Amino acid sequence: TSVTIPNSVTSIGDYAFSDCDGLTSVTIPNSVTSIGRDAFVNCSGLTSVHISDIAAWCKIDFESFYSNPLNYAHHLYLNGEEAKDLVIPNSVTSIGKYAFYRCSALTSVTIPNSVTSIGWWAFEYCSALTSVTIGNSVTSIGWYAFAGCSRLTSVTIGNSVTSIGESAFYKCSRLTSVTIPNSVTSIGDYAFEGCSGLTSVTIGNSVESIGDHAFDRCSALTSVTIPNSVTSIGDYAFYRCYSLTSVTIGSGVESIGEWAFEYCPDLLDVYCYAEKVPYTESGVFYRSPIENATLHVPDASIDRYKVTAPWRSFGKIVALTEDETGIDELNGENGKVKTALYDLSGRRVQKGQKGFFIQNGKVMVR
Repeated sequence: TSVTIPNSVTSIGDYAFSDCDGLTSVTIPNSVTSIGRDAFVNCSGLTSVHISDIAAWCKIDFESFYSNPLNYAHHLYLNGEEAKDLVIPNSVTSIGKYAFYRCSALTSVTIPNSVTSIGWWAFEYCSALTSVTIGNSVTSIGWYAFAGCSRLTSVTIGNSVTSIGESAFYKCSRLTSVTIPNSVTSIGDYAFEGCSGLTSVTIGNSVESIGDHAFDRCSALTSVTIPNSVTSIGDYAFYRCYSLTSVTIGSGVESIGEWAFEYCPDLLDVYCYAEKVPYTESGVFYRSPIENATLHVPDASIDRYKVTAPWRSFGKIVALTEDETGIDELNGENGKVKTALYDLSGRRVQKGQKGFFIQNGKVMVR
């Protein structure tokens, strides 16, 4: 019914406690660094896991989610106290795979600046988790890291994160807003799929690719701005965003995947800054009423959009106005923000070019 692993043990082998369905409690010492595949599979009676050091727990190499007794127990006790408001200590540099998988009592997590990576499935299905703060040294958020955290309402992503892994926030249905910092270059497939409460998303201006299904079923999202740094938008990226009324597509977008904006029934305006008409796969706006919507494009490219599918199917195709073409914030040197210049036709101004230009929505001359 209970087992206490002694401090002399450094590894627990494959299937070690397999099918011990009467086991209710397990104590794992700081000495354990690895737990083998399916070590606790079918230990369905587990109700508690006891440890004495969070740092040591974060370092354990779990071979599978059945390796972690939390898969069944759901309750982690640190020196006799249940872990709820978890502060990862500064000695931790990485959080391992499955570390807090299905730890259903966790309500908040603070990840310090010492941590550089969050492993795959690390906090998946932490059903009581409402708040996460990710430190400024984390460079990667692993696949499914916070997937299924259905009560998560707030997440702060640090400024060193470069990639958000596949399904990282999948089905975080109460997440209302997300700011993706400028350090991020890729948003993985399914990263925010099923975040049905998401009303606001800010995508940093270093993101180069938005993965397949990245914002699929974000049904409360009303508008989205895709920055100029993005070159590709994946298949089904904004599929079933039922409340989406306005989309801004940056000037760098070269390709848009299949069904990317399918079934966005409230879509009214698409602002596309790309002078070269982006390549599109089939059904990009399928079941979205673009025949009643307006497409805003650079004046110099308007004729090309009018003869290219699916863009030509928009009810109206109009030139971007001066105010619309004038704002283009980019990362400058040393992290400073600079604002690009456009000519009166919406074309990017080259260095040293003279004449009348638009900047921040205002006409200027140089």
